[in-house]
Amino acid sequence: MKVLLYTQSYYVRNMFVTSLISQGIYLIHVENPEALFQKIESEKPDLVVMDVIREDYEEVFALVKNIKSSTREEIEKIGVVLLIGPIDRHYITSAIQLGVVGFIKSNATNEFISSYLISIYQKLKGVPPQRKFARVSLDPNNPAEKIGVKFRSPANSQLIIGVIKDISFGGIAVELVGTFPPESLAVGMEVKDIQFMLEGKDISVDAVVVAYQKNFCAFRFQGMGNDVRDAICYFIFQKLSGF
Repeated sequence: MKVLLYTQSYYVRNMFVTSLISQGIYLIHVENPEALFQKIESEKPDLVVMDVIREDYEEVFALVKNIKSSTREEIEKIGVVLLIGPIDRHYITSAIQLGVVGFIKSNATNEFISSYLISIYQKLKGVPPQRKFARVSLDPNNPAEKIGVKFRSPANSQLIIGVIKDISFGGIAVELVGTFPPESLAVGMEVKDIQFMLEGKDISVDAVVVAYQKNFCAFRFQGMGNDVRDAICYFIFQKLSGF
């Protein structure tokens, strides 16, 4: 499931980053009309969410008209949802007449945003959306992408270090560095306090080993706090957006 968000608001963007990426929904963000239609052409989103919290309805209505008047069926059928501030019945009625399929209040919770967009998708498509955590691959040989990681074995307290090969909201794959006793790691082990850094923020997270070979280990995150969740979501969004 792919969602394109049109907003100039840093706050709104971050709200959708933390709402959607954690639910396996692919998020794209644009700030201007030209980029909006370029991304519609190139990305073929399932839903477009447009921010009218500042009540600039006329500008957004013109964009909705362009989408809904497209001669290309795959564009005309894209579901358009508005992110609104105060409810104005006149504008709501006009939006529905233009083909808008849903509305999200500006004070909506993260849980509501993701579940509501999933329900809109299902109404439009007739089936539940396919969702999976977006995964970002990193090149440990590139200093700009090298992220070190360290943790201790739950079996013998051996300090183990490595570099992250890829990361998703669900977990990380790590290239292990150095030597350690073979019994230090095994599939199914629960590892506490895995430490690494994302964009200057210290991350500490628990995880379970889901794959292990000599120089490779994959972890599934467990019990993340809100700060860690938000940091991982934002890092993935930045990488997917090419920042």
